[in-house]
Amino acid sequence: MRIKYPNITLFVGSIILAVILSKTGVFDSFAHLGKFGYLGAVVAGLLWPFTFAAPIAAASFFYLGQTINIWTLIVVGSVGALISDILITRVFKGGIFAELERIWELYERTHHRRFSHKHKPHLIELFHSRPFHFITLFLGVIILFSPLPDEVGLEMLAYYKLRGWKLVALSVTSSAVAVWLAVNAGRLVLG
Repeated sequence: MRIKYPNITLFVGSIILAVILSKTGVFDSFAHLGKFGYLGAVVAGLLWPFTFAAPIAAASFFYLGQTINIWTLIVVGSVGALISDILITRVFKGGIFAELERIWELYERTHHRRFSHKHKPHLIELFHSRPFHFITLFLGVIILFSPLPDEVGLEMLAYYKLRGWKLVALSVTSSAVAVWLAVNAGRLVLG
């Protein structure tokens, strides 16, 4: 059986699986990652980009920051997050947006069009304009630096073929900032 929209199916399926796992308490077994030193930092880094595992990773960084050198923790955690970011990018490769475009085209062909042919070229021109691309790339970077799920920001960046050293630099920088914030939040609360 061939799945018509595999990337959307995988994305929705992973969200459903994460919700089920979090409701059944599977993620609770990761709650003590802070006790495992550098191995815990790597695992916390691997978990950081994923929506439902990010709070566990933040708590682990919070506690690891009390026992491990902060700069080493930032490096190790960022490398773990980079590995997950690369895996996310490899899995999706801009595919969700391409599938959404196909769904939109199918919808336009089968339903009454809201825009006349006169207006449609202007919309297409808008969505392919430099300002729109800049705004989308900017939002993708902001999402990477925010506590929002990295999957969304990475998908936005993958759609515009942002790969290689640029993706690595963004991933490492955003993860380093996130780990630094988590550790310092721990120091403020416990200090």
